[in-house]
Amino acid sequence: MIRTVALVGHSGSGKTTLGEALLYFTGGKDRMGKVEEGNTTSDYTPEEKAHRVSVRTAVLPLTYQGHRIYLLDAPGYADFVGEIRGAMEAADAAVVAVSAEAGVQIGTERAWTVAERLELPRMVVVTKLEKGGDFFALLEDLRSTLGHIIPAHLPLYDNGQWVGLIDVLHDRAFRYEKGRPVVASIPEDQKAHVEKYRSEAREAIIETDESLLEKYLEGGEVEEVALSRAFHEAVRKGQVFPVAIGSSGALIGLDMLLDLFLEALPSPEERWGEGGPAAKVFKVQVDPFMGQVAFARLYRGKVKVGDTLQSDNGSVRLAHIYTARGKDLVELEEAEAGTILALPKADNLHKGMELWQGERPEFPTARLPDPVVMQAIAPETRSDEAKLGDALRKLLEEDPSLKFERNPETGEQILWGMGDLHLETARERLADYGVKITSRPPKIPYRETIRKKAEGQGKHKKQTGGHGQYGDVWLRLEPHEDYEFVWEITGGVIPTKYTESVEMGIKEAAKTGPLAGYPVIGFRAAVYHGSYHDVDSSDMAFQLAAQLAFKNVVAQASPTLLEPIYTLKIFVPQDRVGDILSDMQSRRGRILGMDQDGALAVVSAEAPLAEILEYSRTLSGLTQGTGAYSLEFSHYAEVPPNLAQKIIAERQKAEA
Repeated sequence: MIRTVALVGHSGSGKTTLGEALLYFTGGKDRMGKVEEGNTTSDYTPEEKAHRVSVRTAVLPLTYQGHRIYLLDAPGYADFVGEIRGAMEAADAAVVAVSAEAGVQIGTERAWTVAERLELPRMVVVTKLEKGGDFFALLEDLRSTLGHIIPAHLPLYDNGQWVGLIDVLHDRAFRYEKGRPVVASIPEDQKAHVEKYRSEAREAIIETDESLLEKYLEGGEVEEVALSRAFHEAVRKGQVFPVAIGSSGALIGLDMLLDLFLEALPSPEERWGEGGPAAKVFKVQVDPFMGQVAFARLYRGKVKVGDTLQSDNGSVRLAHIYTARGKDLVELEEAEAGTILALPKADNLHKGMELWQGERPEFPTARLPDPVVMQAIAPETRSDEAKLGDALRKLLEEDPSLKFERNPETGEQILWGMGDLHLETARERLADYGVKITSRPPKIPYRETIRKKAEGQGKHKKQTGGHGQYGDVWLRLEPHEDYEFVWEITGGVIPTKYTESVEMGIKEAAKTGPLAGYPVIGFRAAVYHGSYHDVDSSDMAFQLAAQLAFKNVVAQASPTLLEPIYTLKIFVPQDRVGDILSDMQSRRGRILGMDQDGALAVVSAEAPLAEILEYSRTLSGLTQGTGAYSLEFSHYAEVPPNLAQKIIAERQKAEA
């Protein structure tokens, strides 16, 4: 039996520590590592050890009672959404970790929503109960936030101290001594409480099965085997979501959690059916020794050493078959559906690519949100410059949620990410590739426009012996929502063959505005008069004349400076809305509206790009890391005069 599970949740909810405990409990390692000591199996990269947060999804293969469970320990930090979604695409179920101390957080709801959109069966594991927290209050919060929640486990207390678990559906209890369960009885003062939750859970399951419901309503006894089968189906179909308890600190409930994985969560065959081998690459990683390693989920079928799979980039022969355990590759002779494959030296395989034999499969894909934070980057030395292109290629191959672009206007190289930590770890990753870079906020792509109508002449006349140069253009400019070129010449004062040259000259001149040299946008250009010379006029002469006309007229048309305005959707807890509104107003922002997304408030606003370049850091501070936002370019708007004067002066000083 195989189960493939994504372990997700808010950053700091205890996922990595739980995964480490499960690996230790199932004999995968002799000693439990600790996040704070940088020695866990999941967090093995230099970036993860330095920041003490998961940056990449790690594969933890567990062997329990003869069964195989592939646990995909995904990052919790929202910056690494690409890794989170990749893990869920590769899984047959999502296990959402929730800290008993912190309760339901924004990362809890984010992970739940992604799993829901992928139609993944879901369950919750409550962690850190040994550190405190009210489990029953949390259970009610989970119900109100996530829906059809039923407790699979309840805490067992002895004189107020948490000592074990109650298996709600199987009506049994265990105390834990050094991580090992000992059968216990339920204390008298807890029996009524337990029976209440047990009845609610049983009824919730029975209601999902028509035959069981009919039997139950007629007063018949529902057997445990039938209830377990109905429970499994209800979880598989997303009709109920069980809540388990697992403590890595006290080593309580690890066996019961694994039992629940096997009992409740679907098999690969239930999710994907039977058929020939079919896999999909959900993650790519560059290893200094193994080259590019592609991690692929085998959704159905079996493969063995020597088999060949098809891909969009040709055939892939499996000379070796590996799975992963943290940073290590573990060789296999064969693999069956549910296995996480690690394919070394896979330069032709990229994230999202499918591998198959026979009929080509179709698998779900979770669309990544657009990145929201950008930095201008530059190599520190000539040596770094020579290596930067290859290093960026590797970086973007590993992490498609990053985006790189060159701004032709400013000449800057721009790296986009999901947050400050995302960009920081990207820079550190480039350093791992031997490339050091500097970074700073990018230059703002200001624009210029006009506010009134103006007209005038541009004449280019040059005589140097032989053929001279002559072009004469009379131009009218007026404000326009976009751009329009109009040829109003009559009577042939300028031959129509020069129309294109005149427009080219206007467009060339509009690249450099009169105030600070920024491109001019939002105007209607009408050529209404001019003159030409039979011998000396040419395309070049009229281009130059049009440029002169534009420069003369635009200066008289009340030019003004424009700045880019972006639309933001800000997702925050209700009690932080006031802080968000105040901060946005201080950024010259405008509130567009308010909405609701589950327990979160959604503030729609627009603000100048210059004011939100470092908004990720500000939002994190205002919400203690619980806020998130999306960003989209909206339009250009006029810069207030006092700020415009400062920007123009700084631009002129920089170019002096």
